[in-house]
Amino acid sequence: MKLYVRHAFTCTPETFWKMYWDETFDQMLQKDATVHRELVWERSEGPVLARRLRFTPERELPRPVAKLIGSNKLIYEQENRFDAEASTLKWEVIPTFLPGKFSANGTFVVRATETGCERIVEGTIDVKVRFIGGQIEKAVVAEISESYEKTIKTCHAWLSQHA
Repeated sequence: MKLYVRHAFTCTPETFWKMYWDETFDQMLQKDATVHRELVWERSEGPVLARRLRFTPERELPRPVAKLIGSNKLIYEQENRFDAEASTLKWEVIPTFLPGKFSANGTFVVRATETGCERIVEGTIDVKVRFIGGQIEKAVVAEISESYEKTIKTCHAWLSQHA
């Protein structure tokens, strides 16, 4: 299943990334988040910043899905590789469930527009489980999309204070 989330901002891509990496912004996001994020590790690999994060959503999964994966929440880790020159962050989910049957990866790109910039998150979520794989994919895409939608207000608040 494809994931596509797009939002426009009235700032430059450089300002957007400054916000994205700002500790105050992260604290603002965590305050209202439905998915809690924890940094597992971070390191520089030449011009690329690599990070591993653990995500724990507040929302519980539908019962059939929870029974299959052995957890009522979709807790997962994600590796991000940020290339500042390309203004691109590549992401890949490292599943803690359904070994060999779940994959999710994509890109998070910020590019200039006439009125500022836009953030585009694209990816592919693939669950190879007979009968309910599609339900799991829909739950994951819905969780990610909702999470990005909820960040918009916080992004605008940070930008109005710091731009």
